[in-house]
Amino acid sequence: MKDFERLLNNVNKFDLNDVLYTLWNDNKVQNYIIELNTEGQPTSQLYNLGVDSLGETLGEYSDYTIQFKIEDGQRFDHITLKDTGDFYETFKVKPSKKGFQIIANPVKEDNNLFDEYGKDITGLTEDNKTLLLAFVKEDFNKEIEKRLFQ
Repeated sequence: MKDFERLLNNVNKFDLNDVLYTLWNDNKVQNYIIELNTEGQPTSQLYNLGVDSLGETLGEYSDYTIQFKIEDGQRFDHITLKDTGDFYETFKVKPSKKGFQIIANPVKEDNNLFDEYGKDITGLTEDNKTLLLAFVKEDFNKEIEKRLFQ
């Protein structure tokens, strides 16, 4: 009977938002989120797909830029927002109990990437959100079990 009472007590104080906050704070999860947004995963939005979090294309490079990209051995088939990699390195995940936000410093030498491409260059597409949920599913289940049956 004590086990049942303990379980019932744990259910009554269970906070799903706290479980999610724990997941979003995990470095492995944060790295995966950033890779989905920038590069490192097959569906990386900026580098592999050239899209923002709404799935909108970032556009194509000019002929001049394509030549420069080819000479530097860089991807040139769509805009990636990666030249030196400095922008991608500013990406961070800011977790909260209501979810998470991807933040980055868009200021380059002579422009602001948010002004040029929109604030939606940070964030995940619906497809990548689905991949993220699959990525955290096992840890999510373990965390719930831990909290309910502790």
